[in-house]
Amino acid sequence: MTPPVPWRAACEKALRTFSDADAIRLWGIGHEVEGTYRPIFNYRFEHTYAAVLLARWLAPATGADLEVVECAAWLHDVAKRLRDPGSKDTHAQDASAQVEEILADTDFPKAKIPAVRHAIERHVGLRLTKRLEPLETACLWDCDKLSKIGAASLIHFGCISGAFQPITTAEILHRGEAWIPLARGIVDSLNTDPAREEGRRRLAFLEAHYAQLRREWSDPAEVTPP
Repeated sequence: MTPPVPWRAACEKALRTFSDADAIRLWGIGHEVEGTYRPIFNYRFEHTYAAVLLARWLAPATGADLEVVECAAWLHDVAKRLRDPGSKDTHAQDASAQVEEILADTDFPKAKIPAVRHAIERHVGLRLTKRLEPLETACLWDCDKLSKIGAASLIHFGCISGAFQPITTAEILHRGEAWIPLARGIVDSLNTDPAREEGRRRLAFLEAHYAQLRREWSDPAEVTPP
């Protein structure tokens, strides 16, 4: 009998295949890397991997089922296409519908698949009016949102910006400052205590980063002396 495929490898392969193709579609160009045609920047994969790393930290910290949270983190955006409003609206349900097929020949416990799908279907949005349940679903939401705040998020934002519009330092500053209030709302909505603590640290970093950028990118002649 052929041994089952390790589920983490299957999830990463499914995500890489989808997100590489979508990123190449977005950019319209790629690079040859060791015999493989790769996109200029694969935002979807980088964002997802950040969420996976958070899942490996947050699930043990909260007592959540690590297999469920990490699997949901790998697959939560496996159907979300860049610059596609329709995909943004339906991607959670579309990703959930693919979970069983992706995990079919793997060693992932079949009894846990419904919990993975439940978490994926409820990870959308930047604000919550009430805490999510069960704990695994709450953790995925927290991991997904924390991945949008902090040092890595600045790299992801900077690298993908050119695919959406011509970029300048001033425009990045403007968009970053506009993101800060949304980031504060995310932190206020986080479900778990460890995520809220980490969220506050990441938010403070973002606020300091954009404050410093504002100081560097302001014309001294236009600044009123104190």
